[in-house]
This record gives sequence, C-alpha cells and structure tokens, in this order.
Amino acid sequence: MKNEPSITTLRTGDPVAYQVIYEGYRDAFIGFASKYDIQQDTILDVYQESMLALYENVMSGKVKDFSSSIKTYLFGIGKLKLYEQLRAQKKMVLVDDFPEQGEIEEIETMELTSQQKALKKHFQNLGDRCRNILELFYLNGLRIKEIMIAANYENENTVKAQKSRCLKQLKTMMNPQNYG
Repeated sequence: MKNEPSITTLRTGDPVAYQVIYEGYRDAFIGFASKYDIQQDTILDVYQESMLALYENVMSGKVKDFSSSIKTYLFGIGKLKLYEQLRAQKKMVLVDDFPEQGEIEEIETMELTSQQKALKKHFQNLGDRCRNILELFYLNGLRIKEIMIAANYENENTVKAQKSRCLKQLKTMMNPQNYG
C-alpha cells in the first residue's frame, strides 16, 4: 500500500484508516502466514488480533511513531502471535501419541542436573523484559529487528544492549557458587 494512514490519523481512531490498513494487508498477511502449519481460520483470527494490538498500541500512546512501515509493525505483531499458536499446538497431546506406562515412569525419573535446575530457577527470577527478550531470541528464533518491532523497542541497538545485559545478569546469577 503506497499511502498508509499517518500516525496522527490513526490516533484519532478513524475507522476508515484502520479499515484501509486491514483490507490493504489482509491478503499479504494470509500469504505470509501460510508458510506456517496453521489453519486459514486461525490465521484470520491472528490477523484480527494483530490489528487490535496495533489499534491499542497507537491509542494508548505506546507507539508514538513507526520506525518502519505500518505493514512491518503489523506483521511483527502477527508473527509473534503465530509463534504463540504454534507453541500452543505443540503442547496438545494426541491420545495416540501418549507414551506407554513404562515410558512415563522413565520420564518421571529423569532429573535435571543441578546446573539445569539453577538455570531454570534463575531464568524465572529475571525481570519480565529480560525473560521476554531472551525467549524471543533463543526460543522463538526471532532476529533483533523482529524483536525490536514486536516488543516495541526504539531501535536495534537498544535490543542488542538489552539482550546483552540480560545474558550478563543470567550468567552472573549462574555463577557456580550459586548452585551445587
């Protein structure tokens, strides 16, 4: 779309401006999301949730200006929501896939190493922003630019610095003296 509505227009809550965005990017988003193993109706739900998040972020003042296009911002939100859908799907267990009793006992007897326990504990003790940025980068595989857009950081350097600080904090917490 060549003429995206301005942030000023969006802040007024103009329904026509939001409709232009919704209709202008819907098909492109469906095409983008089709590469994931998600049903069409779920993709449409994710798109609508992404539009709602865009609206709420603009109206609340969380977004003061777009450092990229509205499309990039909207797709960044959508991509995170698609990842959430994929994560939710993987947590579902089909009855046929459920392990046999012997396998369950084997899984239950597996113990985490003391270092793994410490990592789990210390990761949970990190602040929300640190946990979020590390999950987005390491678990979801998002690139720095994608995290910047999705988590509403001002620029890529801010994301890199925050990620570095969070890792340093986690490594400090993981000092071998802290577990044993």
